[in-house]
Amino acid sequence: MTTITFRDALSVLSKSSPFSVKTLSTKAPDGFDALKEWLYIEQDIERDLRAQLAHAKPGDVLFLCGSSGDGKSEILTRVHHAYRDRVTFHLDATHSFQPNQSAIQALDQVFRRAVMDQKILVVGINIGMIGNYAQEGSPELAEVRDAMRAFLQNAEPPAPYYFFNFENYPKFKMDNGIPVAPFAKDIMRRLTNTSDANPFYAAFKHGELRHSEPRLYANFRLLMLGGVQDAIIANIAKARLAKDQFVTARGLLDLLHHLLTGPGYLFDNLFSGGDNELAARVADFDPALLRTRKLDQLVLRYELGLVEPERDAFLEEFTAWNIRLNSEQQPNAASLIRLFSTLQGEHVGNDYHRQFADEFADQVMIDYAAVWKMHAQFDGSSEARTALRRFYTSTLTAGIFRYANRNAAELGKDEILLGEYHGVKIASLADLRPDYTALQSLAPTTSIASFNVALRVGDEPLKPMPFNINLFGLLLRLNQGYRPNKYDKNSIVLLDELVEQIKALVKRGNRLKLYRQQQRISLRYEDGMIDTVGEM
Repeated sequence: MTTITFRDALSVLSKSSPFSVKTLSTKAPDGFDALKEWLYIEQDIERDLRAQLAHAKPGDVLFLCGSSGDGKSEILTRVHHAYRDRVTFHLDATHSFQPNQSAIQALDQVFRRAVMDQKILVVGINIGMIGNYAQEGSPELAEVRDAMRAFLQNAEPPAPYYFFNFENYPKFKMDNGIPVAPFAKDIMRRLTNTSDANPFYAAFKHGELRHSEPRLYANFRLLMLGGVQDAIIANIAKARLAKDQFVTARGLLDLLHHLLTGPGYLFDNLFSGGDNELAARVADFDPALLRTRKLDQLVLRYELGLVEPERDAFLEEFTAWNIRLNSEQQPNAASLIRLFSTLQGEHVGNDYHRQFADEFADQVMIDYAAVWKMHAQFDGSSEARTALRRFYTSTLTAGIFRYANRNAAELGKDEILLGEYHGVKIASLADLRPDYTALQSLAPTTSIASFNVALRVGDEPLKPMPFNINLFGLLLRLNQGYRPNKYDKNSIVLLDELVEQIKALVKRGNRLKLYRQQQRISLRYEDGMIDTVGEM
């Protein structure tokens, strides 16, 4: 292993590396294969696939479904070695066997042969290809296409067709109100494991003695810290929740390559963007963009060069790691803040950086995690109802009324604006309450990306609605007087849909209120008569 430099060893993490895509090969394993093998983490989806294969019968067809980079080929090449005698493998459904053959035609060929040979078939396929084949596959293979349609419609596909979908094995989960990513954490621990069996660590130790590329080695030392790993995961989780960014195994490895070998220190590389799609998303959460009184004072003191013994003693700790923030004698406050943010879970020197930990706390994320947990664990008990009621009254329904009545401040409590005609605003009572019966049937959920809210308007239930962190944050801001703008359009579309559902039910009622300047009239339709109170 010592013939491979540390930088070359890290190259297997890059998405541009030939090792980023696994294929069946007869090539003898070399040192780079050993590096890739060391990083491999068996996932639950692989265990379930192997368990199904152990009991599979001739004629069974197993689909491993996922996006590009999820690791389908890596899993299938490993499974291939154990089952190649009795199983036919088609590793990538987007490939064909001849230049003039389409991927659909290649799949036709694979399925026909499986029917003829009566062997077990395993296919690696993405969701888009399943949709294409369900539409365009050969008519004689209608049974396969019907099974694919059932899978796409979230119905149970009939035997002998079995689907294993990466979407059903989320990479994030909530742990005590904090998003965690066990898979990402395992990979980082594996990469930085300090045992002699770790070929990356062996290359690191061998290269470090030469005192070359100090920044590269400093970055690896930073990545060894558990708190730094947690900070990276927290930012990836934000990208997943707020930016709807999917996290694949290949994308995660490429991010680690970017963090270690990028142009700056790890804490700068984390927020510098680049061609890694995860890094590009995480850049939006750059802590150097935060503006708080305490951080602004820190920046001023640092950039003016004011002496602060406690801060300077803290930074002195990093000189042993060859980490120096100032370039050409110019203080770099942005790097200082990123360093503090990335190290907030670690004890370093005099812990000067930890006095700024509260400045980096993401309160929306904390509140979202708490409400997600309440929905996921809702059991219908009085305690669970009381906890949820607070969210439904103080945040959800309050935010709905504020948004729906944003141009009608004169409306009373629990009234919702239905429209305005010739200067007269028409409103009606909207009795919004949580639908506990629906909530109990909806919980629990496994994805942290959203939870379902369920409301009743009077006695009428509304269709449950997925609620993500962006919509959650928008409602919090609405309740603080925020006015939405074009940057909120994705959340506004969801909120508009909910408001229109509420209005459609409210319009069935028999009461209206009319407002014009300071005048108001209450109307009530009953027994074919309209009763009015007030004048206009």
